[in-house]
Order: sequence, then structure tokens, then C-alpha cells
Amino acid sequence: MSGLVKHFQNYMKNIPQLSNNWGSMINLLDKVLVEGFNFVPIISVVKSSSDAITATISLGSGHGFIDRQVVRIAGSTNGWDGDYKVLSANTDSVVVECAATNPIAINGAASCSTAPLDFEIVFRTPVGSTEPKRAYRSKDPESLGLILLVHDFCVSGAAASGAKFAKVGVVSSMSDIDTITGTQMPYDSSNPNANWGWDGTYHGWAKWYYRTRSNSSNNDYGSNSDSAMAGNSVFNIVGNSKSFAIDLVHSNYNAFAVYAYFEFYDNKIKGNNLAILASGIQTKVPQNYQYFYHWAMGGYHLCNEDTNESVSGAGLKLNGTMWFNENAIALPQKMGRNLTFGSLNQSNPFGLINLKIVASLPIFDSNNEPRGIIPFVKITANQNVEVTVSEIGKYVNRYGVGSSEKFVKYALLMEMR
Repeated sequence: MSGLVKHFQNYMKNIPQLSNNWGSMINLLDKVLVEGFNFVPIISVVKSSSDAITATISLGSGHGFIDRQVVRIAGSTNGWDGDYKVLSANTDSVVVECAATNPIAINGAASCSTAPLDFEIVFRTPVGSTEPKRAYRSKDPESLGLILLVHDFCVSGAAASGAKFAKVGVVSSMSDIDTITGTQMPYDSSNPNANWGWDGTYHGWAKWYYRTRSNSSNNDYGSNSDSAMAGNSVFNIVGNSKSFAIDLVHSNYNAFAVYAYFEFYDNKIKGNNLAILASGIQTKVPQNYQYFYHWAMGGYHLCNEDTNESVSGAGLKLNGTMWFNENAIALPQKMGRNLTFGSLNQSNPFGLINLKIVASLPIFDSNNEPRGIIPFVKITANQNVEVTVSEIGKYVNRYGVGSSEKFVKYALLMEMR
């Protein structure tokens, strides 16, 4: 079934983990974007009648698939190959949604796996490289065809035992994994390698953190130089054939972060655009910068720009940048004001409210002109920290607060844009 929104969670069987090891993010993206994982031989696929729109896939015990995920059948000889949403998962089987035109049973030696988002790897470093790099690109013929470039290693001289993160950027073309031949974002003409290198002060620019230092409280100063804590990070990923978002908990005390790579309809240019959310996009952050709020390392949060975290770019702007500017020219433009639910109390305009509602997260450019809507990531008024199911399907809700002017609140919809 085409057009399915797919999600991935850290407790899925055979999914790579985000650990305190460089390269963890690339290992995960390889499986989620390109390869899929958890390949299980199919015993049988049976519909209750020829026109039924559900089917039972028998797999044997320990198959590891979960409710509401998307699985892929491959190897059938009678038209069953494709992606299917799991409606319910049992000990030895799953029930999936299918088409009335699917055969009543499957033929062939088929397998079932967790379906990837169907990107491709355009270029990569050799298997086993100590400096892993990937150039990912959507295979959707309607996509913009831009490349997500990821470096997931510590550049020599930087803090190898410190925070773990992938350096990320978007490029239009490459001749090999080490040579960018086109436009890139983010980009500094005075320092072309700013997003990828180490200059003694800055280790990269746009970052997706996945493991950071242990915290002793919600407000606990620390830098990227501090040793990252052991263990694995909780994560949730949602996406489709052109876009995806990652929610993760990179340390203790609600160290939430959300990142994204996505295409969206741009109201200003009347066409498709592409953007990324990443830590540091608004302002390059030195390796030794002392973060006061550990959740200020994400792409969406709000802080009073006159106090803590103004240097980190974690103020009242989205930590994002878009590919086309307002004139539809490939001249990357930073995002503008962030939005959240707030109070009408004039003495405390940032007063927190607690309602179980979510809303679309608008994109404003650096001129604060509205451009579009971010897929999957939503504004939330809910102060609970939870992964749950409601009438909008499975969703993730994140909430953390340092004071009434500094907080993170977002939701991630796992089954719809």
C-alpha cells in the first residue's frame, strides 16, 4: 500500500541503537531510510474471504513486530509484495490492512520485515570506516532530489569522549562522498568546511545529538567536551518517502530533542521547498559552550533570548533553515519566530497551559513571513511526557521546563503528517 507514514522506535526488534559510540546515527539511518530490518520468513498469509481487506501473516513466535508499524512483504510470486500497516500484533502473527484485490493466500518463499522509508545511498564511505559518511537521497520521483549529507565521527582534535552527534547538511550535488560540487546548507563562504570540520573552537555546525553528558538536575551546566553518559538513547522516528523527523532523549532529566529533514509546500514560492531542523543552525555553538538547559540542543524549544541559551541559538526562533529563499532561489534562508501555546495573562505572557491539544507548527522565514507547515512535528499544550495512542493515532508528547520563559513542548505524530 503506497503513501504510508512509517514509524520506528528504539524497542523494535533488531533496530540499531543510539549509543555512546560515534557512528550510531548513521547505523540507524541506514536501516530506517534504506535497508529495513528484522527480516522474518513468512509461514503463511491468509485472508478470511477473497474480498477481505485484512490478512493474517503467520510468522512464528518472537517475530518482534508491533501494533501500528508498517511491514514489507518480499519474495511472493502472486502479487503480495509491498508495504502493509499492522493493525494488531500477536505472539506468532500480525494482522495487516490490505486491498480487496490481494489474493486470498500468498505463494512463494516470502519474508516480512520492517519497511524503510525508501531513500537511497548515493555515496558512502567503505564498510568499517572509522570516519563514516553517508549521502542519502529520496527515491520519490516527486521529491526535489536533494542530498542529506551526514558525517558521524569525531574529527581529529575535537572531544572524542564528549557529546555524540551527527553533523548534517543538505547539498545539491556531489562527485563522491568527500566532494561537494553544488550548493550546500548551512554554508559559510569564509569557512567552507565549517559544517564538517574542527577548527579548535567549533566542531561542526548543524548537529543531531544522540548522546550527551549525564545531568544532575534540569538546570545543569555542561558542554560538548564533557564525557557523554553510557547506555542507549530512547528515540522515535516518523517519516514517508520524502521527509522524516526524529525525537530522542539524549541524556537524563528529560533531555529531549527533535530534528527533521523534510519537504513542504512553500506558500511564498508556490512550490515545494526543503528544510532541516538541527541544533546550532541559528548560531554556531563552540565545543566548550556551557549549555544551561540540556534540552536546548534540539530543533524546537523556546527561551528568553536575553538570558541563558541566547548564544546557542535556542531563543525564540526555530533551529532550522530552508533551501529556497523567498524568491525561489537556492540561497538557503534561516527560519524565524517559533510558536507555541501560551497565556493571555499580560503579566506572564509565557505562562504555561496544560491542555491535551496539538496544532500544526508553522514555518516563518528570517523576515518572519509565513512559508509553510512542518510535517509530523506539532505544537502541543500537553504537559505530560508520554508515548500513547488517541484518535490521531500513536503520538509522542514531550515537555520540559526550566522556568516560565524557558521550555520545550512538542508532539510527534507517528501515523500522519
